[in-house]
Amino acid sequence: MLSVHETSARGGQGLNSFSFPTTILFGAGTLTELPAHLARLRIQRPLVVTDPGLLPTESFRKLQTVLGASRQNQHWFLYHGVHPNPVETDVGETAEAFRAGRCDAVIGLGGGSALDVGKAARLLLRRPGLKLDEFRFEEDWSGLAPFIAIPTTAGTGSEVGRSSVITLTSKRRKAV
Repeated sequence: MLSVHETSARGGQGLNSFSFPTTILFGAGTLTELPAHLARLRIQRPLVVTDPGLLPTESFRKLQTVLGASRQNQHWFLYHGVHPNPVETDVGETAEAFRAGRCDAVIGLGGGSALDVGKAARLLLRRPGLKLDEFRFEEDWSGLAPFIAIPTTAGTGSEVGRSSVITLTSKRRKAV
């Protein structure tokens, strides 16, 4: 399953609406369609965000095959430091990997933790210095880097929503 997030918000005087369309592709062989979607979105240097437990799996090998084997080279980059219950440092490190690789999109591979970190890192890329507990949805968040989710588990629904759950260790609480 691939999940491509595109955001738009519209407001009016009396009636406000919000649309967050998510395109979901699923079925046998869906992953082979990824290069066509990257081309359609003009993505040339994606950052793959995952956890270390997925590196030796068939899911990761299939993604490598589809993207080409060159990580940290010219075609795609990898951040694999996501914790199971992700923490704010995961988000900061992901944003830094994105900048260092001069990436132009985020691909989240894994369960809710990897997908949440990938989505949250885009906020820091759009607004460097942002503290995750200061995020306000009401602000203008247009222009976020594209996000493609490749879920490997069922349960959190992170691939279809815009929210992320990140542990703020310094505050001993979670932020959504």
